[in-house]
Amino acid sequence: MKFFSTLLIGSLVLGSSLLAQTPNPPLVILHVTVINPGTSSVEPDRAVTIIGNEIASVTDAARFQPTTQARVIDGTHQFLIPGLWDMHVHSAFGDWFPGGRDIILPLFVANGITGVRDMGGDVPVLFAWRNDIASGKLIGPRMVVSGPMLDGYLPDGKNLRFPSTVPVTSIEEAVAAVDSLKAQHVDFIKTQSLISHDAYLAAATEAHKQGLTFVGHVPDTVRISEAVAVGQKSIEHMMGSAAACSTVEDRVIKGEIDTATLLNSYDQQKCDQTIALLVKTQTWQVPTLVWERGGNLLDQLDWKHQPLDRYVPAYWRDVTWRRFKEQMTPEFLKDPLPLRQREVALEFSLVKAMHRAGVPFLAGTDAAPGIYIMPGFSLHDEMANFVEAGFTPMEALQTATSNPAHFLGRDDIGSVAPGRFADLVLLAANPLDDIKNTKKINAVVINGKFLDRAALDQMLLQVETAAKQQK
Repeated sequence: MKFFSTLLIGSLVLGSSLLAQTPNPPLVILHVTVINPGTSSVEPDRAVTIIGNEIASVTDAARFQPTTQARVIDGTHQFLIPGLWDMHVHSAFGDWFPGGRDIILPLFVANGITGVRDMGGDVPVLFAWRNDIASGKLIGPRMVVSGPMLDGYLPDGKNLRFPSTVPVTSIEEAVAAVDSLKAQHVDFIKTQSLISHDAYLAAATEAHKQGLTFVGHVPDTVRISEAVAVGQKSIEHMMGSAAACSTVEDRVIKGEIDTATLLNSYDQQKCDQTIALLVKTQTWQVPTLVWERGGNLLDQLDWKHQPLDRYVPAYWRDVTWRRFKEQMTPEFLKDPLPLRQREVALEFSLVKAMHRAGVPFLAGTDAAPGIYIMPGFSLHDEMANFVEAGFTPMEALQTATSNPAHFLGRDDIGSVAPGRFADLVLLAANPLDDIKNTKKINAVVINGKFLDRAALDQMLLQVETAAKQQK
């Protein structure tokens, strides 16, 4: 931490900061209420001092005496939380989302997202962005990156479902794919749904051999118990849970069961056993409820009246998302709307039951592939979904702050404390009173850079312009 801090502070001194050519003076946020979700603590009337890109101190504001060089921000009646992390995004996804650098990244920052886990993307692009962010040439979130996903071919045997994917059809290809990604210095391995059972097991084994975290979907041919057994650290989209709670799990794995049969075969005892296994192994869940609800109820989406449409390039809406919708429509329209609503309700109830039992959770959205799942904005909706599923507002905040830090094994993010990176969100209202208050952002501090409301609004205007210009 100290080495990287010295390196980044040195870059500021050399003038690589986007916002200034000389080192920023110390920044003090005074008389602010500090919320630390990791310890469930609320500290009123604090003075938070930032030097360079680190939090230097958090002290009693009543006794604080700032130096004459410090820039002081009045935080009276405001609330300071750690910067938010979206733990399931796709930022550079083949040709699906042109303009991501000028649209996706600033949308994250303007919404207080200071870190993301990219769950499938183009390594050269993402690493170039990450380097520019680290050097100060670009304002954007911290990134942990999987690179291309491991997946099998569609039933035609020729095409892959998504871009940024490595085709894996055998044990040998699985091992080679993991080794190749290790050589490219990715941070972890992400598996998709169509990879075969044996290739999945081989990929997991090789990932562990190479010291890489193994995460992703529970593939169609794999039981959730097998995913836990091979050490899959996080499970996305609640995959495998409904099947594991069914009396006909064997037939689900074979693809013989429709949605109605699956829902009607729910067994509480099996479900309790599955949840107990997830608790025992502390297997993380990233339910992406904002997209699970949106995807299952896609025919209810009003494409013509989307409040955030001004940030969406025509290509995203009319080519990428429309094509994705056309691919999904035949499958989800097999089930009537009430049945799909039952499926969504089951997912929320499973999240509630798992959370009560002690399964750990992370907030993720599946932006931007999820249709109208907007980078940045949708993470606030996801935290609201957690509250709807029975989390307290503090627990919902944990899924996007302290829990990501715990999952990633990092002590430099996730809390408002000395020695942590200065990644912070200053809110106009208390998120513990209403989780939707996380949207009331007065300022964002990212890597020590203070962006007030005017700067954030200017950033959004630039996104709007970029979206109009993007072909």
